[in-house]
Amino acid sequence: MNIPPGKRAKHRLNKLHRRLLPFYMKPAILIAFMGVSLMGQLTWITAIAMTGGVDVRWCGVGFAFGIVIGYIQGKWISRLWARDYLRVIQREITFWEAKGATGTTVFVILALGIPILIGLSLRQSHGLLVGLQSHIFGFVGGMNLALYLWVRRLPK
Repeated sequence: MNIPPGKRAKHRLNKLHRRLLPFYMKPAILIAFMGVSLMGQLTWITAIAMTGGVDVRWCGVGFAFGIVIGYIQGKWISRLWARDYLRVIQREITFWEAKGATGTTVFVILALGIPILIGLSLRQSHGLLVGLQSHIFGFVGGMNLALYLWVRRLPK
């Protein structure tokens, strides 16, 4: 396709490329976030297993639930960015004016806040508290996995 030199820059901004994404959305950084999440989970399970008295299966349940909920959040964020990121960086709209921005923010608050509030109210149930920390590690890992899969499909 022959594009005049003056219109090349504008043409490049009409399509989302990996290089336009912020630093924390680069593939290597998303992989690092997933690795840190997994290392945190493994460290947490090891620490809980060494103390004894708590069933470490709660860690697996919390981690799996966190991955599922985090992956859903990551898919929503990737749809939001795919649709409106170019408009946000061109200052046509603010992030909060993007369709779905408020919903994804509320979802994160509920997905992480409700389990924490439940855990704080059930202080005697150490199994649930152990699972809550794993839920947070899983949420971070699942969200970054969904974002990584989306970013990988973007042109360089």
